[in-house]
Amino acid sequence: MKIISLKSRHWEQYRRPILNFVKRYDKTMADSCYSWLFQLKKHHLHQPGTSIQLALWEGKIIAVAVVSDYGTTNSAFIIAPKYSQTQIQINLFTSLINELGVCYTKIHYDDKQKIKFALQAGLVCFAYLKAENDQIHFWFGGGHWHTNDITEKEA
Repeated sequence: MKIISLKSRHWEQYRRPILNFVKRYDKTMADSCYSWLFQLKKHHLHQPGTSIQLALWEGKIIAVAVVSDYGTTNSAFIIAPKYSQTQIQINLFTSLINELGVCYTKIHYDDKQKIKFALQAGLVCFAYLKAENDQIHFWFGGGHWHTNDITEKEA
């Protein structure tokens, strides 16, 4: 397995395969990152806190991690079901933290597997959010995270 950090010069090459992968495997249609990725241009990858990490196996995309604003506005980790029981998500979290210095993500309260992998990657659960539709999410932060980065935006 190989993890690459997508740079703007490679965006056009990987754009269509990433969109196809996300469309196929993203099961959270309410918070789907497909529309955000569809509108993403290569100059957006130069913005601080924006990163796309790809996990490749024999040249095929098996996982994608995308964040903008260090994960405070958009954060998605999409893994092909065949590889969902592996350590890929931990490696993606670690890769994002190494590149950005800090990473945030929202995880649904009953997604035990994602919570487990986030904790194993060194992320810390520091807040929760109850949405208008009574959905509860936990906020996780890794690297040089600070509670105010999230609570000020949520307030």
